[in-house]
Amino acid sequence: MRKLIIVGAALFIALFSWLRSGSSLSEADFCSRPVATAQGPITGQGEKDLAVCSYKGIPYAAPPVGELRFRLPRPPTGRTGTLAAADYGPSCVQNEIFGAGGKSKSFSEDCLYLNVWRPKTQDSLRLPVMVWIHGGGFVMGSGSYEMYRGANLAAQHDMVVVTINYRVGPLSFLALPELAKEDPNGSTGNYGLFDQIAALQWVHDNIANFGGDPDKVTIFGESAGGRSVCAQLASPRAAGLFQRAIIESGRCDDVQTLASGFENSREFVKKLGCAGEDARSCLRALPADKLATTLGSRRELEFTAHMDGWFLTARPADLFAQGKFNRVPVLVGNNRDEGKLFVLMQPGGYFASRQKVLQTLKQRMGTKADEVLAMYALDDYHPPIMISGAIITDTYVSRGFDAAEKLSAYVPVYYYRFDWDEERGNSFLGACHGLELPFVFGNLDLHFPASELALAFPSKVALQAKPLSERMTDYWTNFAKTGNPNGPAPAGPDWPRYNPETRMRLHLDTDIFAQPVAGDELKRLQYFATLNEDDLGRKAR
Repeated sequence: MRKLIIVGAALFIALFSWLRSGSSLSEADFCSRPVATAQGPITGQGEKDLAVCSYKGIPYAAPPVGELRFRLPRPPTGRTGTLAAADYGPSCVQNEIFGAGGKSKSFSEDCLYLNVWRPKTQDSLRLPVMVWIHGGGFVMGSGSYEMYRGANLAAQHDMVVVTINYRVGPLSFLALPELAKEDPNGSTGNYGLFDQIAALQWVHDNIANFGGDPDKVTIFGESAGGRSVCAQLASPRAAGLFQRAIIESGRCDDVQTLASGFENSREFVKKLGCAGEDARSCLRALPADKLATTLGSRRELEFTAHMDGWFLTARPADLFAQGKFNRVPVLVGNNRDEGKLFVLMQPGGYFASRQKVLQTLKQRMGTKADEVLAMYALDDYHPPIMISGAIITDTYVSRGFDAAEKLSAYVPVYYYRFDWDEERGNSFLGACHGLELPFVFGNLDLHFPASELALAFPSKVALQAKPLSERMTDYWTNFAKTGNPNGPAPAGPDWPRYNPETRMRLHLDTDIFAQPVAGDELKRLQYFATLNEDDLGRKAR
């Protein structure tokens, strides 16, 4: 009898082990199963320690090389075989001085790739989709930075997360009359923004096969990515491709007229030796990295969206005021100390004398200098350069405030300020530009050299920050699911809808609370919202 029990136990253990092995193989097989797309099947791979599949390096448009340089993106070509989407595609050509979200492994002009993370769920589910548009001042950045890894959002909140590359720098924003003539709609200088639309179109056409809902897409981005979200909200070309929008530290007025773009671009082209009637052929014959390198030594040239009459007819902020935009719910906000990071990036700025700081501010702000400086007490800022950081912060925050004021007349708006400042080096950085990124993605556990920001989050700090990150990912994903950040997930205090009467703003900190924008801050934000970029000097950023 005892032998029978032992044999039975052995058979049970063997059977359990076999079933367990089969289950693991089944999970692995889930990610390696081919997923159909319009261009051909794709296989993915599992993410370590998470019930998530990733599909990296998926081409969403034809390579913009040769005669396709300085043209709107074309559809991707079909494939005869299966694409093993295991590695990120190269980042777009750029002079990557630093990477706030990570580092690129390689660069290429053939760079129009996207990445998808999805939970290991049944294909029949239709999960909300979040499409990330990276920042980087429109001159650098990549959707493959580890800071933007979508695995945690996908696994913990049942989302499909997409990150994208798009052209940056002159390859994206060079605007010339000769290039406008080539386009049937007269468009020029917005190539990277049309790349974003091409990526959204790919998502619309294919994401259902990854378990996503093409009718529940949220676009979200930070800095230049936030500016991109502003532009897509305002562009009729993006109509119907997304149903929610999140603007993090984005400026919805920072665009150029074509006349200004032509002037800047002609100066740039002369430096490349491509002026004259043959400029187009010359520009297309140049090595792509020469364009990026030249940009690195000519940072005074502006590369940003253009009002070309096709992608944009006016500044997004002006179109918001007129109700002429893609009307979807919007979540918008800024960080409390946006400007501190930019001050620290100025060579020698931290040690500048009081006299030098005032002289520089007056040069940059011109006729507005006395009005602006009257709103600040220089004696409150130590070292003196921090008054420059405060002014930069208020100009940034005024843009988010202005967007909330204008958009809320037509669509649901939820306004925030990120106040958390317990990172390493907080006396210098505070709640600086970009600091919310690891909180939004739930990626506080990054390690150097994945990102410079990771240096601010040693293990102890990351552990202390985790509760706020969990609340923020709840808010962001609830918004993506329903258009309202409040929901069944334990997001924390109620986030009131914004309106110009109460002006309620949610403060995201160790303790989360809502209160109205009021007092001296309200006066400063209202003042700066009336000024355009040139009133304050574009280089002040």
